[in-house]
Amino acid sequence: MSSNAKLPHAYRALRRNGRRVLLESILASRRFGEQRQPPDFIIVGAQRCGTTSLFRALAKHPALMSNVINSKGVHYFGTNHHKNASWYFAHFPSQKQRDLVLEKTGHAAVVGEASPYYLFHPAVAERISKTAPDTKIVVLLRDPVKRAISHHLHMVWEGHEHESDIDKALDLEATRLAGVEEQLLNNPAFVSRPHQHFSYIARGHYAAQLERYFTHFDRDNVLVMATETLVADSENSLAQIQSFIGLTPDPAIKLEKRNSSAKFEPKPETIERLKNEYRESNQQLLDLVGDKIPWLKQ
Repeated sequence: MSSNAKLPHAYRALRRNGRRVLLESILASRRFGEQRQPPDFIIVGAQRCGTTSLFRALAKHPALMSNVINSKGVHYFGTNHHKNASWYFAHFPSQKQRDLVLEKTGHAAVVGEASPYYLFHPAVAERISKTAPDTKIVVLLRDPVKRAISHHLHMVWEGHEHESDIDKALDLEATRLAGVEEQLLNNPAFVSRPHQHFSYIARGHYAAQLERYFTHFDRDNVLVMATETLVADSENSLAQIQSFIGLTPDPAIKLEKRNSSAKFEPKPETIERLKNEYRESNQQLLDLVGDKIPWLKQ
């Protein structure tokens, strides 16, 4: 790859580092001030399922308050769990700031974050339940075959994945992820780049991931929706999600596509391979959530 081709990835990394430095300086000034509450809702994933589009849409509501420097995700329960809860709470508005929103809009303020790694990380559901037990959990699930393909494309584009052939990347996955879950469960400070970036097949086994949330949260506090439903009927879907997280639905809010990847159609045998991979876990998901997921009925 030429140096020019690498430049966009280097620029994005530099920009992320700059934001991180700014963020930490702001958090340092907020941690020892007014007491802050955990978020009212968390969109936990799945990755490449529309979490950015959903969060940006919800953020248009006048009663939804952004977290510090308007970032989508805090990542505390996944990759920043070596920091303490006061660091996490410092990302969110104080009660005084919440009261100003109520005074201005007549609607109680709602605060949230979206971190798509939270669904896949094996320790996160329990971590959230201990720190923010009353938080509403929102889950978006996309056809796992399409999700895996989109995930690989995005990792190549981001510069994380150097194996551009999806079949070869899928072949490497088991080796790349071997033993990682145990380390994530046993060491709160452990962070795995392969687990975050190269989990193309594994992230699509949704039933086991949802089971963790159903173990630690009342089912009434977990909303599961298909990405396909959100896109096909965005007005009603957004209204349902807004109501669930404590907002009065605003019909003026529209869903806009974010973080889309280039279109790519793998070989038919690759698609068949992925379909076979998910056959059993899709049945488990159907047993778990019923027929609210349209691609489960295909």
